[in-house]
Amino acid sequence: MRRNMKKIISLLALLVCVMSLAGCAERETLPKEDMYKANSDKYVALLTSQTEEELNEQIAYLEDNFEDFEQEIALYPYLMGSGSKFDFTADAYLALFKSYVSNMDEFGAYVGVKEYEGGVEKDGEVTYDVVYEFEKHDMRLSLVYDSHDIITTVTADPIYSTGEILQKAGMNTLLGMGVVFAVLILISLIISCFNFIPAIERKFSKKKAAEKKAAAPAVAAAPAPAPAAPAETAVTDDLELVAVITAAVAAARGTASADGFVVRSIKRRSSRKR
Repeated sequence: MRRNMKKIISLLALLVCVMSLAGCAERETLPKEDMYKANSDKYVALLTSQTEEELNEQIAYLEDNFEDFEQEIALYPYLMGSGSKFDFTADAYLALFKSYVSNMDEFGAYVGVKEYEGGVEKDGEVTYDVVYEFEKHDMRLSLVYDSHDIITTVTADPIYSTGEILQKAGMNTLLGMGVVFAVLILISLIISCFNFIPAIERKFSKKKAAEKKAAAPAVAAAPAPAPAAPAETAVTDDLELVAVITAAVAAARGTASADGFVVRSIKRRSSRKR
């Protein structure tokens, strides 16, 4: 196992060396080599001479006034009176600060120039790289110039060792595998919960059936108030009796109508003989 690991590490180191040699083989000495070097050093000095707070304030200002900044760049030859253009496009100048600030914690304190890696010319553009030494990680500043020597693209990236690259790759792999396994476990738990759904449904159906059975006797007992009818019949009989007596009294008095008197009470006459 150890032998295999050593072979893998050796192959990775060999690949890194081959890729670096291939990159070096493509580079060439350019006619404006001194200008590219001076520009790179000037911009790194601009970045490292400011604090993180000052750089963030400058980024915020450029973002808030980006359209005005683009107009200033377009009018730069006339405003400055020299006829020369600004070194950057608006996007590239903002990217210079953003790229450096986003990696300040990885760089640490500035030490100095480490290596002028050189430039590559392709399709009218020149890409020039310089490595600067910092306390924690070195920085590779890559500037892309167009045919008018205006910088259109900027990157300021930390340089990691092979061990750090492998460590990060391993951490990313473990993190990815951990997420996948966590999702699979979650899915399996959800699927296992499906076994309890039928039991829950049966429980609720039994509860509803019991509620229906409990409600059925109450509905059946509702017609119970029907025996109240005899009281209504008694009241009707009393009214008929009053009407008959009233008519008899009216006849005895010789009146055609009973409007002149009111029957207030009726008393049963005793049947005893005195």
